Amino acid sequence: MDSFRIESEKLDLKIAIIDIASIHMHEETIPEVVQKLVTDLLKDRVLRHPIIVDEKTLVVLDGMHRAAALRMIGCVRIPVCLVDYDNPSITVETWWRAFKEDRGELIKELSGPNIQTERTALEEAKTKLENRTASAFIATKEECLIIKSKRYDLKQNYRLVRDVEQKAKSLGYGMSYETESDALLKLEEGSVRTILAPPPIRKEDVREFGVRDDLFPHKATRHIIPARPLGINVPIEILQNQHMKLPQVNRQLIENLKTRQLQKLQPGAMIENRRYEEQVFLFK
Repeated sequence: MDSFRIESEKLDLKIAIIDIASIHMHEETIPEVVQKLVTDLLKDRVLRHPIIVDEKTLVVLDGMHRAAALRMIGCVRIPVCLVDYDNPSITVETWWRAFKEDRGELIKELSGPNIQTERTALEEAKTKLENRTASAFIATKEECLIIKSKRYDLKQNYRLVRDVEQKAKSLGYGMSYETESDALLKLEEGSVRTILAPPPIRKEDVREFGVRDDLFPHKATRHIIPARPLGINVPIEILQNQHMKLPQVNRQLIENLKTRQLQKLQPGAMIENRRYEEQVFLFK
């Protein structure tokens, strides 16, 4: 497949347009977010940034809401940045849930015939979570409760996390999604009262569930990718056009990108009111 290639220090980026039917999602999307993107795409008539995809399996790693929005407006193709997911510089983490309240209702929800709970120290809970001998854990500054199922099932464990999250929202809990380090820091500082730690997700899990379109709940994975391209600006009409051949579309993309100035920005750059913690290659 023809592509526009960018070599960064840690990762090669290959920009191309592929059939949208060939990609795979691994995580649920939020309908309201997809609808907002649909509105923006129909107004701007351009897709500004490519979706980041595992080159081997075409599982979407970043940009699932944009991919869903393109499908919704009838696009038959999608601009992607193909990356080597096996590259050790790409890592996958999870989003922890942090709650401002601690009223005990969440712990009461964790009772049932197929669920066991066990009080333990926080560090032991983290170890058991990583070793997959615990399904999740919930902790306050005073106590930590491991959640275990009779049989370890990653998808079932994430359904449990989603159920606890939804219960917390129904009780009026203020909730935020945090990295592991931020969640633990905020718990220690007291800016949150309760944290919910989901089970770790590994790259092989993303691929396994993704290729069969078996979706994790929203805000399960957090991919850290050391570089990304921005600003390719592909017209929606090209993505909707069923008569153009894919090789022709890619040749046009590559020739267009060759004429553009490519700006290399280091981690921490602010673009469109967003701070990018990775290296950015911005087409001007």
